[in-house]
Amino acid sequence: MTTHTNDCMECDFRISKVPAKDHAEGSTRKISGYRAAYPRFLGEDWGPTYYESNTDTSIHPWVAGEGPFAPISEIPNVAHTYAYIDGGYGIMNEHQLSIGESTCGAKVTTFGIHKGGKARVDVSELSRVAMERCKTARCAIGLMGSLAEEYGYYGADETEGEGGESLQIVDTQEAWVFHILADDSGESAVWAAQRVRDGHIAAVANQFIIRELDLDNEDMFMASSNVEEVATRLGFYDSATDGKFDFTKAYAMDRKHLSTYATRRVWRVMTMAAPSSELPGDTTTFADDYPFDIKPDKLLTVKDVVAMHRDHYEGTPYDMTKGLAGGPYGDPSRFDPSGTIASAVYPPEDQISDTEAWAATPIPFERAISIYRCSYSWVSESRAHVPNELGVVWFSQYAPHASGAVPLYVSAPDIPKGFSSGSLLEFDLSVSYWAHAAVGNWADRFYVHTIGDIKTLQSELEEGLYAAQTGIETAAKEMLMAGQKAAVSTMLGDYSATASAEEIEAWSGMLWKMIAKYKDGQRIDNFHAETLKPTKLFYPKFWLQAVGYLPATESAAAPLHSAGGAWTLLSHVLVAALSITATVVFMNRKAAAGNASTSGPVVIEMATAVPSYRFKQQGYQPVL
Repeated sequence: MTTHTNDCMECDFRISKVPAKDHAEGSTRKISGYRAAYPRFLGEDWGPTYYESNTDTSIHPWVAGEGPFAPISEIPNVAHTYAYIDGGYGIMNEHQLSIGESTCGAKVTTFGIHKGGKARVDVSELSRVAMERCKTARCAIGLMGSLAEEYGYYGADETEGEGGESLQIVDTQEAWVFHILADDSGESAVWAAQRVRDGHIAAVANQFIIRELDLDNEDMFMASSNVEEVATRLGFYDSATDGKFDFTKAYAMDRKHLSTYATRRVWRVMTMAAPSSELPGDTTTFADDYPFDIKPDKLLTVKDVVAMHRDHYEGTPYDMTKGLAGGPYGDPSRFDPSGTIASAVYPPEDQISDTEAWAATPIPFERAISIYRCSYSWVSESRAHVPNELGVVWFSQYAPHASGAVPLYVSAPDIPKGFSSGSLLEFDLSVSYWAHAAVGNWADRFYVHTIGDIKTLQSELEEGLYAAQTGIETAAKEMLMAGQKAAVSTMLGDYSATASAEEIEAWSGMLWKMIAKYKDGQRIDNFHAETLKPTKLFYPKFWLQAVGYLPATESAAAPLHSAGGAWTLLSHVLVAALSITATVVFMNRKAAAGNASTSGPVVIEMATAVPSYRFKQQGYQPVL
């Protein structure tokens, strides 16, 4: 398995099915510039989701092939390309090759050619080309690495915090972690890859994790030929004094006092998978005492990984539902740091500078795995013991703790409408993202009271889907053996479309019920009582003492924040909108038996319009 949470304030949350294609000899494959916002792409190359007919041009008069959708480069085409599911990055193709992603800080960055630099390909386009052309993880790594070296790699933006990338690549036999950044010429790339040991998991959370490279062991490591050369030239590595080459130590951004932005999530994934490991929650900047991968205490299932996605460190010293930072009702959301002077969203006496916002002292906020600005998340299953037609992605939109997982089979002809339509600019309860965002935003207000209702709904819906998986796949296998490949595609597509529609309807019903059940400091426990008698929620004692309503006592003093925590130190005011975050888990299961006008690389030393909102009920009624 591999997985990804696409955490981004402005990202287009839609996904698309890109069909397999044949290409004429001598034709070229257009390369697009990186874009996260709606619409991610406009044209016919990436499937129906991105057609002009499916794009709301009343927001802005976008035109395919123009402006941000004009190609920035091209590469030679191949005769045939594979079908795949696409989002912010390629997700899974028809051969069960699947790729997760996590933006990582890097000490060398550069500009794309469309922004005055020389580099012509970013990691999103690299992942798509790999989806189109590869069947295995090793093929994907070799192809992406060679293309980046030849055409030049650039990051999500030119800042240190967005300059590097990690892809988590699996096929039916192997799982790999791939790291990449620009080289010091701005025209090539530096990259490395390490294989996850069978039966182990690895986690990437916005920071490189590959350490010492053993390039003599070709079964476990791969890298660009310049991986040590560039670091040596830039003074990041000295073979005479530094010993074995350490990729992370050489190239990773040092988050300093905010390093737990990355390390805490890695700790949480590893300790949820292997409680017996007893890894410490506090570690060094690059988690020197954490292993690259770890063996879980038991075989992990999709359900286990989805639970990791939904985590806020509950039950640990870093529990984000505890303490004053979560308010009286344990809201786990901690909004991204930002200066408020320029925006003037508060009166002058309450405004702070960007420097103050990112200082995060004395106690910074934690960064949860499940974060409010997640556009989508997924867990893929690449299995050697099933036909490739049964490659499946368990997909969710919005923050995982307030969302539900729906199975999408890559061999299905299209993507359910609820996952392939909508934008951040119009509220629409027929769109999966908005059904969950509405529930999540209302629920966060009274979180410790509402989360039980949400977990009940998640369990009811998902347990049915997990239980149905064996039956639907058994039927598909029998049909494939009878040569009914087209019928299997239709069946799986209908199954996913039905599951998605029912899930959206259930969560929309949950919204109406939650609005009625939790409001104005009260809760309704019995909707069929002869006489209505709401339960008053008032406030917990720790919060009343903290705000001075009750006198504080030494034994009952409440912390201002949960213990520990961190926010990433990134060097661009738009980082909250552009940061893409992943928590990645692998389980190998084999079959039985700088300045925008400046071009070139940036080497970093370590020392609009008001949107129109329209409410669409789409026939959904309150379910009480």
